[in-house]
Order: sequence, then C-alpha cells, then structure tokens
Amino acid sequence: MGLRISRSFKIAPGIRIRLGNKSSSLSLGGRAGRVTLNSRGRRTTTARLAPGVSYSSSKGTRQKPRRPVPETSAALTAKAPLGTLIAPRRNTADGWVAADERGLVLHRSEIDDVRIPLAHLVSAELDGKELTLKTSDLTTYCLRLTTLSAARDLRFVESLARAARLTQADEE
Repeated sequence: MGLRISRSFKIAPGIRIRLGNKSSSLSLGGRAGRVTLNSRGRRTTTARLAPGVSYSSSKGTRQKPRRPVPETSAALTAKAPLGTLIAPRRNTADGWVAADERGLVLHRSEIDDVRIPLAHLVSAELDGKELTLKTSDLTTYCLRLTTLSAARDLRFVESLARAARLTQADEE
C-alpha cells in the first residue's frame, strides 16, 4: 500500500487538469461524456447513459520501457524460491530485494530476477533510502527503497554485510 497524492484543477468550463505522483491528465467534457488524455499515452472516453450507468473505453496504453539486464558473471537468474532469509525482503521502487543463504536476490518488475552470490558482493551502502550494491565484477546496482522504516532498512544492510563478511573488525 503506497501513498498517493493527486490534485485536480478546473481551468475552464468542461476542462480539468489532474496532477498525480506518476502521471497527469487533461479531461474535456462534462457530465454527459468526457475524453481524458493522460501523460502515459492513454485516451479514455466515457459516456453517461443514465444516472449511475456509464460506458468507458480506453485506447493507446504506452508500455513501460524495459531496462536491460546486466550481463555479468554474478547475474544469475533466480527462478527458484527463496531459501532461509538472512536479510528480510525490502521493497524498492520497481520490485524488491532480499538475501538468503545462496545470495542476494534483486526482483524487478518485467525483468528476470538477478541473484548475486554473497561471495561476489564487495560493498553494500545505505544513504537515506538509496541502497548501492557493488559486486566483484565492478557491477553497481542502485536501488531506491520505498519502505517506511529507516531502522529496518539499516538492519537489512547490516545483516547483508555480516552474511557477506563485509564488516570490518572493530578497532581497539
């Protein structure tokens, strides 16, 4: 469940602009029918047939661009279910990240999962909500955590660092 913010403005009779987190739209028309064009390329036509009854149709949905999967020795597909979790799953802007005894799993929507063996992980850094993971083959993964608890995000990185033996010995 995420926070959504939307604001609608009437700029003239029959013309309305809506601004939201991820898109905006322009609506033309009134109660009997309207045409809505949004910033993602969708056009929706709505006709009111009777009070409480309407017909709506949409055309032209633009697909999200696919991000390429990095070709690295550490980028192994992770179709097998997660094992015993070392670091609990944390949500990211486009999926989630978790760590089990076999390694770190990056799940991103519409892209194959990436499994990074813990032995290939060189560093894990958390700066606010930005998680940066570096592997031994010089691949860097930058993830934006969308979870609400900064303390749990920090525990996730600490657990991951302990499992990958990234923590430095305490100085005396």
